[in-house]
Order: sequence, then C-alpha cells, then structure tokens
Amino acid sequence: MAEPTLHPPDFSSYLDQSQSPLFSILPAEIRSEIFTYALSGFEDTGRLYSRETYWTRPGYSAPHRTCTDLLRTCKRVYLESWFMPFACAEHAFYLTARDRAPGQLPRDRFAQFLKIIHDNHGEVETGRIRIFAQLYMLEPGGEIGDIMNMKHFHPRSITVTLRYTDFWHWEENAPLYVDSKWVNVMRLPDSVTSFTVDFESLERRKAEVDIISTLAAESWFFQRDDGAVLTAKRSDIKISTWTGSSMLGSARWIKYEARPGQLDYYIASVTWHLDSRPEVDWSKPRPELTLPQDFVQVTPPPTPWITIGERDMRSVGIRLDTPVEQAIAAVRNHRRRRLGLAVEA
Repeated sequence: MAEPTLHPPDFSSYLDQSQSPLFSILPAEIRSEIFTYALSGFEDTGRLYSRETYWTRPGYSAPHRTCTDLLRTCKRVYLESWFMPFACAEHAFYLTARDRAPGQLPRDRFAQFLKIIHDNHGEVETGRIRIFAQLYMLEPGGEIGDIMNMKHFHPRSITVTLRYTDFWHWEENAPLYVDSKWVNVMRLPDSVTSFTVDFESLERRKAEVDIISTLAAESWFFQRDDGAVLTAKRSDIKISTWTGSSMLGSARWIKYEARPGQLDYYIASVTWHLDSRPEVDWSKPRPELTLPQDFVQVTPPPTPWITIGERDMRSVGIRLDTPVEQAIAAVRNHRRRRLGLAVEA
C-alpha cells in the first residue's frame, strides 16, 4: 500500500484571488464546509477487497481514498485546505494479528502527520477514528492507550468495533465476554465528545449481544484526560445487521452458516456522550461484560464438521453456495477414493 503524503504550503507568493466570489464573498467558515465536502474520504470501489477476508464489512469493502484535485486549483485554496484530506478522513487502526487487517498507515507515520499539521496550522480536529480490535490486544489497555496518548491527537468521535471474530474463542462458540481493564485504565483525549463500541456476533446469538451491550451502557463510563466523563443509557444503543461470506481464514465455517456460504451478523452499537452532570460510581471499577450463569445459549444447527478447508473445496470443486450436506459428502468421498475405499452413496 502506498503511504499518503502531507506537504505544508511553501509559497514565496500567491494571489489573494479577490476576483473570485469564493474568496471575496463567502466567509472562511463557508469555504471550510465546501472544502470539507470536496476533500472527504470514500471507499474506492474500483479496488474492492475480497469478500472472503476478516476485514471486509459495511463501510470497509475497499480501501478509503480522497480526491485531491481541489488542491491543484490554486495556491490560495491549497493554503487553506492542504491538511483537510487527512483531517476529514476516517482513520482506521487495527489492534489485531497481521492476517486480520488490510494494509494501514503505520502509527508512527500517523503521529508524524499530526505533528506536521500542528506545527504548521495549530490544533486541528483529527477526523473520525475507528479502532478494530481483537480482545487479546484490547483488554490489557496498553495498545489502545498508546493511540489515545498520541501528541496533537484531537478526534471528536471514536468508534471501537469488536467483530464476531475478535471475541475470545469464537471458533468454539464460546459465550461472549469482555474484560473491562481497558475501560478502567484508558483516558480519552480532551476533544472527544462521543465514544462508540460496536458489539458484533451472529444473528443467532443476538440475545448474547443484547445482554452485554445493555450491561456496557448501564455500567461503563469513559473518562477524558481533563476529567470530563462520557456516559450512556439503553436508548443510546442502536442495532444493525449485515450478511457476509462464511469463508474466514481459508476455511468455510459451515457450522455457523445462515445459508450456504453466508453468515448473518447482528451489531449493537453503544454510544457514550459527554455528560456535564454524570451520576457514576467512582468507588469500584467498571465491571467485565459477562452473561448470567443461567443463560442458555442458542446452539448452532448440528453438523458433523465445523469447517471445510479451502484446499478441500478446490480439490473437490465445492462452491461457496454448495449445500452443507452435499459439500461434506463430496469431501468424504474424495478422501475415500484417495484411500482406495468405496465411495458412499
């Protein structure tokens, strides 16, 4: 992935463009709105990710890019908006294993950009921040704390997305659980006014998602560096759904499919907002998110196998939409033929 670049203006002179209504009539605040619209990022659908990855999802079906033609129109425009492609973008950080993330801007390079903007333009809002995190990297709190503690980092909104495959032992259908150490030790930048956590699992497991997201809304709060507090309530939970491929990590996860080749996802997004009069309990740490002891999980449909490997699918000619029973029978018979055994009817 080619890294983006950032070049502060370095002009010995420029025209003030006083003949242009853009500069002679419109105030700077309106121009800023126009430039923000023109320089905001979007998904580059001409370079779609494969659907069969851990990171392809709504809003992230392709790398994000920004059209910067506006910056080439004149020096005055460049002078006012050179930093906006960075400031208006949604920046994604992946606290995950390498095979769980696409290419991304290295964190030290991101920090360099923050310094360049600060040195040349002062304090600038950093844009929208999204953090995709596997729990083994999120829960200790150090990795996410390093992001929050970057110098000149001034985001207004931050979203942490916990994907289905980010939870502990999702492969074995383990009950949903989130340790809260990171919530207790992390401090948000002073600029943050909203903080969201997306809790995602399969549609079949939505009761689990509803329980832990409600517990988070009712018992978690987040503190900023300046001591301000963000709180949430049940009405701050929003539900969404989407459907993705069942091919994850070079295997088709047949046991959890809603239909051949498809997994149905259910997301509860909890948003904490700045609260001028928070009613929070400082006497004890915020609790872990766990299911009640008497909770009964909805079990997945019975299948003899959990997955079919990509190699077997290619060897036998199984498609992603091949019915489960037919796919399993085809692989079994392929293996029996290799051993010189009679195939099953």
